[in-house]
Formats: sequence, C-alpha cells, structure tokens
Amino acid sequence: MSSLRRRRASSTSVPQAASAPSAASTSPPSTSPTSTPPSPPTAPRAYILENTITHARLLPHPATHAFSYPTLALLLPLAALEAGALDLARGWVFGYRGEGSRSGRGWGSGWLQWRVTGIRAGAYLLPDGARRPEEDEAKLAAVLLQQGRDRAGVRAWGAGGDAWMLTMPSYLGYEGINPLTVYFCYAPDGALAWVVLEIHNTFGEKHVHVLEPGTREDSDGPCSYDHTWTLPRDFHVSPFNDRAGFYTISVAAPPAPSSPLLLAAPPRPKVRIHLRTPTTAPSSSPSDPTPTIIPDKLKLTATLFTRRTTPLTTANLLRVLARHPFALLLSLARILYHAWILHYLKRLPVFPRPDPKPAAPGWFALSPSSTPSSASASLHPADERTYGGIGWQPEGALEAYARRRLSAHLTQRGARVALVSGDPSVPRQLFGDPAGEGPALTIHYAAPRFFSTLLLAPSPEHALLVARAENLFRTSSDARFCAVLSHSGRGTPSIAGKASLAQRVRVALLPARFVDAVAGGCPPTHPLDGDRPVLNVLVICALHLLDQLERAVFALLRARFVPGMEPWLRWERAADLAERKGL
Repeated sequence: MSSLRRRRASSTSVPQAASAPSAASTSPPSTSPTSTPPSPPTAPRAYILENTITHARLLPHPATHAFSYPTLALLLPLAALEAGALDLARGWVFGYRGEGSRSGRGWGSGWLQWRVTGIRAGAYLLPDGARRPEEDEAKLAAVLLQQGRDRAGVRAWGAGGDAWMLTMPSYLGYEGINPLTVYFCYAPDGALAWVVLEIHNTFGEKHVHVLEPGTREDSDGPCSYDHTWTLPRDFHVSPFNDRAGFYTISVAAPPAPSSPLLLAAPPRPKVRIHLRTPTTAPSSSPSDPTPTIIPDKLKLTATLFTRRTTPLTTANLLRVLARHPFALLLSLARILYHAWILHYLKRLPVFPRPDPKPAAPGWFALSPSSTPSSASASLHPADERTYGGIGWQPEGALEAYARRRLSAHLTQRGARVALVSGDPSVPRQLFGDPAGEGPALTIHYAAPRFFSTLLLAPSPEHALLVARAENLFRTSSDARFCAVLSHSGRGTPSIAGKASLAQRVRVALLPARFVDAVAGGCPPTHPLDGDRPVLNVLVICALHLLDQLERAVFALLRARFVPGMEPWLRWERAADLAERKGL
C-alpha cells in the first residue's frame, strides 16, 4: 500500500438534494418535529497557504547571512486527499496519486506531467514497497511505529483520526525538492497527537522527527507557538553545517480538520526551527561521570509562517498561481544561490555528506570496536535511540556489483551471517543454515558503500580500519568477520604466494600508509575476487576513477571541503586512526 495513512473503512456519505415542492401544491412547509434540521455550514476541506520563509545564519560571525522569500504550500486533510475528494477539475488542476506512481524528482515524472499541480504518495515518507511492520499499515502509521509510538494509539489514529499535511505540490510536471513537509496528526477526539516533520535534503535523503505534545516538551517555549521541543540534530541538511548540535522546534498547529473552529478563522500554521551548537556540561550523577552534551549558542534560525490562507478551489488555485507563477519552481535554485554566497563570498568550507545515521534497530548493540561487552559502557544512554532516517540514496551500479560478489562469497562459505542495513526499508539478508553449528556473525552497515569498501580494501582487517574511521559498519565479532571474509580457496589462486592480478591492482591504487597499517601485510588473494578477477579489476579502477573525478570537479569549481574531511581521503583517515590508536 502506498497511501500516506490508513483509509477509513466506511465511505463518506453525501446528502442528496431535497426535492423542490410542486408548483400546484399549496401545503405549507412541514413543521413536524421529526423533520431533519438543516445541515450546519461546513468549513473548506483544504487550503492554499501563501507563506514566507526566513533564514538567518548567526555563526560563524564572518559568515552571517539572512534572507526571506515568499512561497506556496497546501494544507490538506489526508483522509479527504486519499479519497480523491480534493481533486480539482477531475485531477487536472490538482490531483493525488497513490499506488503505482513512479518515483523520482524532476520534470515529467510520469503521471504528474499532465497536471497543473499534484501530490504523489511515492515522494513522501517510506519508499514504495518498503518493508513495514504490517502489510495493512499505511506510510505515516509505519513511520510512527518505527519511531516507537504506541501501537494501540497508532491504530486508533488510523481508524478514526486524521491529519493535516502541509507541503509543496508538484507544478506543471516538476517535482522539485520539498525541504519540509509537516503532518499534524489528530486523535479521533480532535486532540493533537503528534507532529511529524519530514525533511528532505538535496542529496535525495529523507529524515523524520516525530514530536508528541506533552512528551519531552520545553517549558519555556515562545508564547506565539503552541508547542516547543529541543532534540539532537541527526540529519545532514546543509553542506555548511556538520551534524552536531540541537534543534529547538516550535509549532503553531491548525485546528483538527473536522474542528468547527475553522468556520471562524482559516488556519495559519507556523513552524520555527533554531539550530544550536553543542557544548558539554559536567554530569550531575555521581554514578555516571559521563559529561552531558547540551545546547549552547544559537547558530541558525529558520521560520515558516502563513501570510494568507485561501480555500482550495480551482479558481483560487489558478488565481494564486498566476500571482506567484514561479514560487513552486525556485526551491532548488534558491538553495544553490545562497550556497554560492556562503561558499564563495562568505568563504565557508563544505562538510562532506555523511552516511545517514542507521535507523534499523540493533546498531547500538555493537560498539564501534566490536566488543559487545563494552557497548553499553562506550555509549551514553541518550544516544541509544532510533534515528529518523526514512530515505537513503539508491544503491549505485558498482555498489550493487560489490554486494553480489559478497553474497556469492557468503553463500559459498556457508557461514551463518546476517547483513543488516541502516536503511529500515532494505530487508535483512541471511546466509547459511540458521540452525547450523558455530557462532553467527551479524554485520550492521550504514550505507551501500560498505560493499564497495569491502571490494577495495585488500583484507578484512583493512576494511575494519575504514569502519572505525568512518563509522561505516559494525560487527558482532571482528575475529569472526575476518575469518568469514578470508579467501575460500576457490576461484583464481595465487601462484607460489605471489599476489593475484586483482590484488596487485587493489594495493597499487591505495596509499602505502593505509596498506602498511595492518600487521602482516596483505594476503595474496581477495575473498571477493573469486572467479571474476578481471571484472573486479575493472570495477576497482572505476571506483578509484570516480574518486579522482570528484576531486577534479571540486578543484575545477574551486570548491573547498573542511580540511581533512575530503571524501577521497578516507584511506588516509583510516591510516591516521591506526597510528593514533597503535592498531
């Protein structure tokens, strides 16, 4: 199911028009007490929001920067949206597409290219076809459950509640970046149950924050907002910020979609996000001396507020679009323009895109050094939580090839191994007989580049160095990992201890410091080469060529990374870590 919420079991009844009295009839209108009273007036079912977006960067001081611009959004009740009740002009002026919609951003995205505006379910929340807790759970309910919300409460909301969806629709077939979508979820009694912020970055990744009124809420929020929460920052949004720090999120929620308050005044939702730098404070617990990380200085502020609210009708929508013909097309252009100012004029360096923090459970069961007994001691309890990642970059062709090589090796070895992706939409891969003898190995990996790293690293010990330096993957046992990924003896063996062609190419393309960082050097063969050494050589060369191409593009653009954080220097960072730790 690719709907955003569970559909109601019963259809909405539509009252039929009353019959007009006959011209020959002289009877007065019936005043019987059993007559049906006239229906009260109803509020518009959805709204067009003319918003203002403001951003202000306050730190570092030489790079302060601020801007403000108008934009358009829609405020849509999910129940009516999915029922098709909000479609305008049979879906040509505005339409909703649920199941079977093609994914992808840009112009002419399948069904959208023939609509003036539209909403495609596949562009939001979990990917279509993603693994979910239960087959009959819709996307938003699945996200709520994934983030640890009470199952009974989520089921009650899905059966009788509703939600507002505040988002930017596609326009003239163009489905651009949608930086922020907000879901205001209401329980069947009309009370605000959750606020879900869905954040998209320019790399095609998605993250959610699920906020619950009355739970971990700030007591000193601004008076012009209904609710305020402070929470750790986990998602890479701007290339000019790392992931450290805290968000303070304030919202002014609209009344529930069925609320009579909408008759008196149209909704005007507001969202304000403050980014604060982190600092450490001494522990207040004698039993736990671990310093506490707390919010500190205000670094950036962003605000969305509604200037004008108009009922969603065909005439109103066309009128607003005529008044703001480019508002829905300029999000990416504005992002790139202000990024150019910050990088080239304000001289802010770029932080590379890190792998999303794993959202699948089990990551914190393993420490980075793969010592299960030290996992609980090395991690602060506040860090042991479910991250909100819901959308990863798709696996590349070379990464997919490396994954298939690893799968072939593990299948041939017959060892009991579980591969667990940090992306919760990727199914767990199991190898070997679950009831077999011997210890099992669990590998949690953050992103698909785990597979290409295994193919490039000359040995499993070298791969573990990269894992520690980049936090790329964790294992239940380093020793078991190295044993499983040793050469199986099949394929093209080395001759009299001489390294194979693929292994010689692999070593030659890596920094000598990294190759020499592992005691005992490199084995003469590689477990993933198997019976395809020549093809592996081509893939290895292609992966290194892509690194050098990225480096050349940044040099051509005169773009600057934060020194030492360049993506192509990951092997040097692993070697530096080995020298510091004496590994």
